[in-house]
Amino acid sequence: MPKSQVWTAATHAAQLQSLRDGQPIPASEGRVLLCVNCEEAASLLGVPTLTTCDAVEMGASALRARCGQEVVIFSSEGLYAHTRQTKAWLRPAVGLTPLFTATAASAMEAGFVAMDALVLACMASSHALHHGDDPKLAQARPDFAQHIRNLPHVSLPEPSTVSGFAPLSDADLGLYAVVDSAAWVTRVLAAGVRTVQLRIKAPTPAASDAALPPTGSLRLEIRASIEAATAAGAQLFINDHWQIAIEEGAYGVHLGQEDLHIADLNAIQKAGLRLGISTHAYWEVCRAWALRPSYIACGPIHPTQAKAMPWIPQGNDNLAYWCKLLPTSVVGIAGMDAARTEQAAQCGAAGVAVISAITAAASPEAAITQLQQALQRGRGLPRTGAPLLPKSTLSPD
Repeated sequence: MPKSQVWTAATHAAQLQSLRDGQPIPASEGRVLLCVNCEEAASLLGVPTLTTCDAVEMGASALRARCGQEVVIFSSEGLYAHTRQTKAWLRPAVGLTPLFTATAASAMEAGFVAMDALVLACMASSHALHHGDDPKLAQARPDFAQHIRNLPHVSLPEPSTVSGFAPLSDADLGLYAVVDSAAWVTRVLAAGVRTVQLRIKAPTPAASDAALPPTGSLRLEIRASIEAATAAGAQLFINDHWQIAIEEGAYGVHLGQEDLHIADLNAIQKAGLRLGISTHAYWEVCRAWALRPSYIACGPIHPTQAKAMPWIPQGNDNLAYWCKLLPTSVVGIAGMDAARTEQAAQCGAAGVAVISAITAAASPEAAITQLQQALQRGRGLPRTGAPLLPKSTLSPD
């Protein structure tokens, strides 16, 4: 793993002078996270001080292009990060202090990518402030990542003030079947499943347009699934197709991180639909939690063939961590069989999402019975202890 460094004006003055002179950061320096305030960023760029959020964002983009490394600019509005993973504001504002930089550097050395390192540094700084510690002098308290109040909000690509979606009818999601047709929805409901996701990722060409006519095949699948779930008193979530879900009066929708960029969250909230969000890393959990969704899914917990992903499987320790930290229903997903379902329940998961363990089983009905029994066994066991920190879920290389 290449070495990781956090550069500030106080610790790397000579290197920042070279950057000011137009020289990019050499690749031999390894991974560098450049942390500067608005005045320092403006000086490096040779422009007037950055006084607006737009100016900060443009400044971070210019600095990243100039130095070839990851950048965060501190302002009174929060800190704005331009990293390999994403561009986002982290709020509330915390100062560029030795505690912040030390925590970020330690996290990067431990293998966390820059955005996750910034989240951890924000948490350590907030925790110090809550305890009256001086962040200029203090070291990170061991339990700084154990408190939801320390979790910063990470912004969406487009500004949004939406927060707070309808609560679940039953926070105990239990066995959560993910299927790709109305026929499968009906089948798993008949077998006793009461939380289902309709996940149709490759609709027919005629159904691919968001503005489908009532006769579109995707719409009919969604409509039939809603009718079956309503009759069974089940919680049904429509994956991705939020427009049709609203129009057809669905119970809820489930969105991936990429869908948060394009979905009309305000329309989903106003329609009273429940919202579930997929997460894979610290900064994604922060972005999801800022919206106060109905539940948060964490994964992949185990290796899966369901979809190609860059993420390192989180494992049961991470799942136990998220279940302890987040004051909402947490769903564990990916690679679940009966044994892993029992473990996930023991970690505190409110729901265990299952795909192929049901749909690829010789007898899906028998598999559902076994999975539900495993879930109940897990809930009867002593709760799995959560680590002080989760492990990294994305390679920094």
